[in-house]
Amino acid sequence: MVLEEIRLTDFRCFYRESVIKFSTDENKSVTLIYAENGVGKTTLLNALLWCFYGTTTDRFEKREDILNYDAIREGRTTACVEVLFEHNNSYYIAKRYFIAGPSAIERRTFIVARIDCGSQIDIAAPDTFINSVIPRDMASHFLFDGEHAEIFLGESKTGSIKSAVRDILGCSLIEMVIDDLQAVSGQFRKQIPSTPATTRISELNSSIDTLTTQIGLASEDVKRLENERLLTETQISDIEEKLRNTEAAKELQRSRDRLDEQRKRIEKRQKEASDEVYRWLGENGRFIVSKKITEQTFAFLDDKKHRGRIPSPYNEEFVKDILADQTCICGAHLEPGSSATERVSRLLDKAANQVMRDRIAKVRARLSSLRTERAKAPNRLIKAKERLAGANEEAAINEAQLGEIHDKLKGINFEDIASREMRRSELRSTLSLIDRQIGSLKSSIDDSEKKKAQFDREINELAQQDQQTAVYARRRNLCESIKDTLESHLIKEEDVARKVLRAGIKKVLEATTRKVLTLRMTNDYMISLVNNEGKALPKSSGENQLLGLAFTAALVEFAKIRKNASDYKLLPGTIAPLVLDSPFGQLDEDYRTTTALFIPKMARQVVLLVSRSQGSKEVLDALQDHIGAEFLLVRHNKDSVGDRKQEIRYLHGKDFKTAIFDSNFDGTKVVEVAVQ
Repeated sequence: MVLEEIRLTDFRCFYRESVIKFSTDENKSVTLIYAENGVGKTTLLNALLWCFYGTTTDRFEKREDILNYDAIREGRTTACVEVLFEHNNSYYIAKRYFIAGPSAIERRTFIVARIDCGSQIDIAAPDTFINSVIPRDMASHFLFDGEHAEIFLGESKTGSIKSAVRDILGCSLIEMVIDDLQAVSGQFRKQIPSTPATTRISELNSSIDTLTTQIGLASEDVKRLENERLLTETQISDIEEKLRNTEAAKELQRSRDRLDEQRKRIEKRQKEASDEVYRWLGENGRFIVSKKITEQTFAFLDDKKHRGRIPSPYNEEFVKDILADQTCICGAHLEPGSSATERVSRLLDKAANQVMRDRIAKVRARLSSLRTERAKAPNRLIKAKERLAGANEEAAINEAQLGEIHDKLKGINFEDIASREMRRSELRSTLSLIDRQIGSLKSSIDDSEKKKAQFDREINELAQQDQQTAVYARRRNLCESIKDTLESHLIKEEDVARKVLRAGIKKVLEATTRKVLTLRMTNDYMISLVNNEGKALPKSSGENQLLGLAFTAALVEFAKIRKNASDYKLLPGTIAPLVLDSPFGQLDEDYRTTTALFIPKMARQVVLLVSRSQGSKEVLDALQDHIGAEFLLVRHNKDSVGDRKQEIRYLHGKDFKTAIFDSNFDGTKVVEVAVQ
């Protein structure tokens, strides 16, 4: 798909008719749209989504308010978005209407027509056709909201990333088949006849049905909670973004961001030190508890009254040699049977053999080792406790500093900063509660799945005992086999997708980041940046946004690669325009410039919406050779200018007012800027 034109009529803030003609030049593929905050950037992005699918992004506020307010006051009842586009060398126009009042029931609200020699030929199934051009599941990934990219790549958002990859893979068909096979398998299981030999099957079927219902309800609750979590994180991000952008709170918020990162590192050190203490107890406990027995054993061995017995001062082998030689150590002859010989023989009663000497030596060595290690052990424990105490002290200081910032932010009495701070705390508590609920539900689901698998195995074993029941068991096993094959195929496709995405993200990062970092994407889609030592590093908001942009670019490229995919199990990919709303929001100036150089390479056609703060001279210079069309969104106000300073944008040697007062309406109009 290549966008040709969008026409908005009384849609949201766009008053009466506004038209944007997109650049279709492959060499100048960027359409640049300047707009300040609140003028209509996000509305324009959502107009495309609404026109094609009748939906909007999750964070689009008051999504039910489609018709322009002034249009309502003037008596008009219809809002419309029309998009002219080219697809496979043919031209089409999509039109979606919002109609207020009873007449809405009588009119079609969505039309797609092919343009042939000036005539418009309606497409019989417009929704199906649009889904063949850009599948609905994929569409949201071509509409990039830069201000909230970090939400998408948060550590708890691996499910969103996996969903995005599956969307681009076109998994909806195969996932539907897997669900159907699961249902058919369940039907075959229920159809296994209940015979005297298989009465237990009925009980097992009932248990499985109960578990399946429980799993289904729990899974729905998990999805609902994950959506709530995403919405809550988005709300928190909105609040923190507003706090960051408020002059009085900006530095405080930055300090809190730094302290939050510091807190994570301190918590890690606390855990490591605590683990070291527990490890010390496991490794050194025996040295401490052995103190008494060690000292008693040494005392026993060294006690004078036991000397001569443990060990004996006489060597058994030595005494035997004397008796055999019949010669005393003094040289005197020992006559067999003499009293002298008998006295020497009696020494054998006290003599120690080699085995005893070795044992005594080992005992002494082990006791010495225990005594030595016991002497060292306290120092190791002291050091571990010192590290733990140091980490705890840092944590206390960090917590105090965070609390101080929290109190300062609450104390600011303008632009409702304090209420935002309170709301942020409430949302954080909500987020924590949601996480606990999700964890509990997932644990319950895992337990139920294990029980189901156990009951399934028992049913299969019972079914094989009867010829009639075995038929249904074989049919059911066939369904399960096909389902397993499809799931394995999906896993393999995801593995390929991960490799392509890793390569794509790496290419973007190498072209844009100033740090020498390596991308890590786990099989669970946890994305992180690691240093040369393989250590995952905390990401700044700008790096998170850059990662989000890189991920989006990789998805677009992957969809393009899969455009001609012939795998009958998966939907083919697509070539579509990329609409970027505020892609530079969290990036510093250097990142913005390097990212701007890369953006034109991200897709066949790029629509870029930027505010004054993001469209700096450096960014515009980087984009200049690729810009094929430029437009400015101008805000009209019925109010007089009053004490407000007139906002002017200087573009291509000409001044443009970005806000007009004493107008006859409140809303946005589109002004074309001549491209030099």
